Amino acid sequence: MKKVSLFLIIGIFAGFLGSCATVMRDNTQTIPIKFSVEKVDIKITNKAGEVIFEGQPPTTITLKTAAPRDYFNPKKYIVIASKDGFKTQTTVIDWHISGWYWAGNFVFAGLIGYLIVDPITGDMYYLDEEVNLNMTPLKS
Repeated sequence: MKKVSLFLIIGIFAGFLGSCATVMRDNTQTIPIKFSVEKVDIKITNKAGEVIFEGQPPTTITLKTAAPRDYFNPKKYIVIASKDGFKTQTTVIDWHISGWYWAGNFVFAGLIGYLIVDPITGDMYYLDEEVNLNMTPLKS
């Protein structure tokens, strides 16, 4: 019985250390934002509609991929770009599952990494690599 308890404790501890997405990345990501024209006003909102950034490109912004303890709940952001004489553009900064989550947990951490550690930390997700929009002029 002592061997079984020791094995479980070691397995859980190894799972926390070996959850690959958590070890290889954190839950923030810096994203460059570029547009085809200058002096575009941009606003970035989260899923709840809260404005988390306002400014003009070119810029970079650091966004969270998921909030810690948001179990299996990745972040998604909306970029709204506007400029006089141009159509308002909207795009999504979307989430994706990290390869470290799939491959690393398969090799090292198993179910503890897949179902507990990486989903709780949010490190299993990554966001689109960049935002690059072409503004369309209004027809006169």
